[in-house]
Amino acid sequence: MKDSNKIEKGFLFSSKVPQLVIIGVILIIIITLFASGCSLDSSTASSNIGQTVEDTSIAAESTGNTESSSTEDSGTSQETSATSEETENNNSSNEEVTINVYYCDQTGEYLIGEARILSGGSKYVDAISEMMKEPIDSSLVKLIPESTKINSVTVKDGMANVDLSKNFVDDRFVSDTIDILLIYSIVNTLTEFPDVNSVEFYIDGVSLEIFGQLDVKGPLFRRSDLIKKD
Repeated sequence: MKDSNKIEKGFLFSSKVPQLVIIGVILIIIITLFASGCSLDSSTASSNIGQTVEDTSIAAESTGNTESSSTEDSGTSQETSATSEETENNNSSNEEVTINVYYCDQTGEYLIGEARILSGGSKYVDAISEMMKEPIDSSLVKLIPESTKINSVTVKDGMANVDLSKNFVDDRFVSDTIDILLIYSIVNTLTEFPDVNSVEFYIDGVSLEIFGQLDVKGPLFRRSDLIKKD
């Protein structure tokens, strides 16, 4: 009886061993497959992340190169524009121009012009300086007082800003008619230049608004009616 029980227990134990082995093998296979899958996923994820970082880096580099190129192109364009404008201004300043500078006729009623050839950046000042010299025609009369100092003459957007010393007002020949001729002798002279169409007056940096009885506030334009006809 005891031998029978031993045999039966031995049989049961021997039959369970293969089952345990099979279960163990299955678990090992499952664990191996799971570990392999995780490793593959991790590797794929890492690869994808690396590729994304690389793509982002390439995109950023491309954008940076584009912005740099645009900035360089813009700077080159502005520099070219400024250079062209400066060259044009220099050529305009150095170009000789023949204009009339105006004096008063011997009757004191009209303006008469005499031709002068001027050039350079100081041509506007030179034009007024010519008006302060004796005219070629001895019958004409200069109007600007000799004591007048020309502080500056600047031209911008067709407007000539003429800044003179106080002697221009104090030392002039006082007459309502002469005041008109004096002011418009300068206006008509400067508007002989192609780039000047109006004039404003300043006395030592202060805007001149009243000259005798004449309102000179604001831009003054050419008056051809004051020029004596031949």
